[in-house]
Amino acid sequence: MTTTTAPVPSTEASTGASRPSARRRAAVAVAAFLACAIPVTFTMTITAMLVTGTYADHRFHQLTGQGLVLTALWLGALLPLVRAGWRGRRPSTAAGYRHLALLGTGVAACAVAPGGGAPVLLAVATVTGAILWAALPLRPRLRGTVSVDPVLLPLALLVGAVLMPYAVDQLALQNAATTGYHSHNPHLYDMAWVVTTIAVLALVGAVVREARGLLTWVAAGCTVIGAAGLVTGESAIWSGAVLSLGLVSFLAPRLARSRTAAEPTA
Repeated sequence: MTTTTAPVPSTEASTGASRPSARRRAAVAVAAFLACAIPVTFTMTITAMLVTGTYADHRFHQLTGQGLVLTALWLGALLPLVRAGWRGRRPSTAAGYRHLALLGTGVAACAVAPGGGAPVLLAVATVTGAILWAALPLRPRLRGTVSVDPVLLPLALLVGAVLMPYAVDQLALQNAATTGYHSHNPHLYDMAWVVTTIAVLALVGAVVREARGLLTWVAAGCTVIGAAGLVTGESAIWSGAVLSLGLVSFLAPRLARSRTAAEPTA
């Protein structure tokens, strides 16, 4: 009997190449500028705040929800679409899910806590994101193969169990902020948006074969959020739990691949 390993599709590879016309490339470039303008601006301003110590009591937000984790997720969802569109290739299924997860969780959180200017931010992100999709020569295929991984699914559920109560708490605090700084600057909403996005990426990566690579974003996001929480004085228990989930998430996909490779197929 011969043991073979079933091939696992790449989560990031693009398919269907053809050189786009100059007009199409111009459309992609304009759409990319519109879609990336806000997250790039946020990255620059928040980095300057961290370097200069501006609003030092908000360093945790600047490192995570208000700032760098959010913009990393945002740009990380946009740039693969832009790169594939410029080359005339089809963005990967994982890239499509990553962008939709970011916008979908943002809209859902905004519906629960619409204060602090969040609706305007999400409206701009959604409209410019839609313009980018419209400009692409080929759009991501979202009909992924449903394949529940017995290693990654429990991890995804654990990530959700740790992050979602925190998201609910942050949304409640945002709704309660009717006066003061957070009434016009939705940092608490941002925190809920970021952790909800990470929880959704974990779940999608666990149940869609072509989206397994999303666990890398889960691992990186949880690791940074947990470490930032410990450094800036957030709850040590919660921050430690999130950091632990991040470290486990780096290892879990390798364990899942090893288990798949060890399974004999007919």
